[in-house]
Amino acid sequence: MASQSLRHHTIPYPQNPDFYGRDDILQAIASAFERQATSISSVALWGAAGIGKTQIALEVAHKHWADGGRAILWIASETSAETTKSFYDAARELQLEGYSKNAPATNRKLVLQWLQNTDIPWLLVLDGVEDQDQLVGSWPTVGRGRILVTYRGQLLAESGPAATLLEVPAFTITQSTELILRILDEDPAMADEVKATNELSAKLGGLPLAVDAIAKQIKTSRQFRSVAEYLPYFEQNESSALKSPRRWTSNFWYLKNLDGLWQSDFDKLDENASRLLGILCFMSPESIPMFLFQDNDRFRWHPSENTAVTDLGIFDAADYLLVCSLVRINTKTGFIAVHRLIQESYFSQMTAESQREAFHGALILLRAHFPRQQGSKHLWVDRDSCDTLHPHVMAFNERYKSMKAPDNFSTEMSQYTELIQDHAWYMVEIQHFRQAEDSLLSLLATTDKNSLPAARIHRSLIGLYERTGRSNKACAAATREFAILRKHLPDRDADMANAHSNIGYTLVSAYKASEAIAHLNTAVAIAKSHPKPVCYQDYNIDRFLRNRGRCKQQLGQLDEALQDFLEAEYYQAKIYGPGDHYDGETKYERAKIAAQQGDLETAAKLGRKAHKLLAAGKPTHASVAAALYHRARIAMLHNNNNKTALKHLQDAVAICRRNEAHGGNPGEAARVQWRMSLVFERMDMAEEAGLLRAEAEEARWELLATGDYAVVGDDGADEEAEWDALVGLLYR
Repeated sequence: MASQSLRHHTIPYPQNPDFYGRDDILQAIASAFERQATSISSVALWGAAGIGKTQIALEVAHKHWADGGRAILWIASETSAETTKSFYDAARELQLEGYSKNAPATNRKLVLQWLQNTDIPWLLVLDGVEDQDQLVGSWPTVGRGRILVTYRGQLLAESGPAATLLEVPAFTITQSTELILRILDEDPAMADEVKATNELSAKLGGLPLAVDAIAKQIKTSRQFRSVAEYLPYFEQNESSALKSPRRWTSNFWYLKNLDGLWQSDFDKLDENASRLLGILCFMSPESIPMFLFQDNDRFRWHPSENTAVTDLGIFDAADYLLVCSLVRINTKTGFIAVHRLIQESYFSQMTAESQREAFHGALILLRAHFPRQQGSKHLWVDRDSCDTLHPHVMAFNERYKSMKAPDNFSTEMSQYTELIQDHAWYMVEIQHFRQAEDSLLSLLATTDKNSLPAARIHRSLIGLYERTGRSNKACAAATREFAILRKHLPDRDADMANAHSNIGYTLVSAYKASEAIAHLNTAVAIAKSHPKPVCYQDYNIDRFLRNRGRCKQQLGQLDEALQDFLEAEYYQAKIYGPGDHYDGETKYERAKIAAQQGDLETAAKLGRKAHKLLAAGKPTHASVAAALYHRARIAMLHNNNNKTALKHLQDAVAICRRNEAHGGNPGEAARVQWRMSLVFERMDMAEEAGLLRAEAEEARWELLATGDYAVVGDDGADEEAEWDALVGLLYR
């Protein structure tokens, strides 16, 4: 019988000297044990395989022992064989009378009786419980102790007897980076190495087992001397990189390597759960909205077979994945999450046919829920849906491209093209220009160059190039769109009217207003050839009038331009109601005309209204920076209010710099800096003015050297026009 004075433990491993972080969860475990009023306090840890539950339990056990704990029993619970051995080890350690290697039931009973009857405070660790039935006969009902149990599954943890449940989260990117650099003895590390390690950490998704394994692969490699050297290899060979190399020896503290970490869970999946996990492999790992599936309980898994419709049973499938610990579900937010490495591991073993089925299912879901860009509708009016689905369309597109566009996907390509183009346009609206351009050009490369889908892509590129100030590229895209549509559509079609307006608009942007006016007159004439309300319901007459007004303004026909803007406001009110974003656009143009005509009071008033309307809902949009720029210009003209002008310009340049992070136009900030230099000159601050002007000039010449930006011709010849040429026509 165990002595009351001796200390006993069956901790399977020594304390891990490389244990890293987890202070918050260790404190949470300690606090939970302390605050529970019952004689037996209990905590359950749950989380995905490889997340570090066993390592945390091991650290808790060793800290408890170091603090004088007298009895610590560790019961490995993943398999019945492990459980049997653990109870035998515990009974032997305690020297319980009657224990035997050949009597597993007796050993379990003896250990349980000892836990319930001893006066010695104890800690019982039940590690890796896969089924609540395993706890029958293992969970003391009375006694003086603490129980720490670990599960993979959230549902298992929630249905178990533990009083406190704690999810073990993945490491943050910062934590993963710190651990990798510590393993590699690179602390402190150079900035480039830290950047590369951050990128690698993001790809590993904070899974401690993966972080530890990959860091040690790099450390023992003869091929790579740093993370920066290893990262390109990992990006090209992720599936093989996550498999243990031949030289790899098992980690002393980790029972499992990355090879097959989730294979036993994959093998348990039924048909519907397998299909759902396949679809989830095409999504971003976090925040997958359940609403995607709520109106889509039935999917055509085999698009070539009209009768092959299978009931997905989506919620049963999701619960099954939850039971298998392959996903997390937040019922409060309605989001599913799946670890990125689970996605990669499962996708790498899918057949080509199952990958195609998953692509088809994900495409149906995303196309059904991502808003469509139609006419002059802004997608940001549905920004909640767009923001929620944005990362998933990005992930879907990247996954598809990584599959190298298999030929047998042709039946889905029309929906795919529409989805990616609508998503790209949303990125243009939220000013993620670099990503939008990559998506559109990639799409264009795989589209028939003379087709209507190609014309639609060129139309999106017009907007992108124009918003980034690249007027010459916008003009080329408009010319291409116009040429394609003329082959397919009648002259007075609504899309032909749009094409005339687009090519006219881009010509004005390129300071070729005299060439643009005929196209813009044609667009307006096509719309007005139809009676009201057809002319403004089926045609973008308000846009046509705004664009023609800009053209006339550049030609110096200010009164005629003003009439176009006033008429555009009439139609805008019919279409969108008062106070819309487009009303901000026309107020902005009218303010410029008023200033040109010397009516600075009206210019200031209209400028304030334009600023307010343009900033509503999107205060960091480039149009807001432009409104601030012109408010500063009017302030300089009106009472020489340099202080107010400088404040507007400082706010404007802050917006410009922020937008540059996503591929925004550096010409916008250069133009603002040029005008700030004028303000400083007026304030007798010559040194500050000189520095700003020099920086602005350097940026301007770099942009002009690309050939993408307009050069002012006969339609505009002053210095202000030269700086305006660096920004899109909307923002001049």
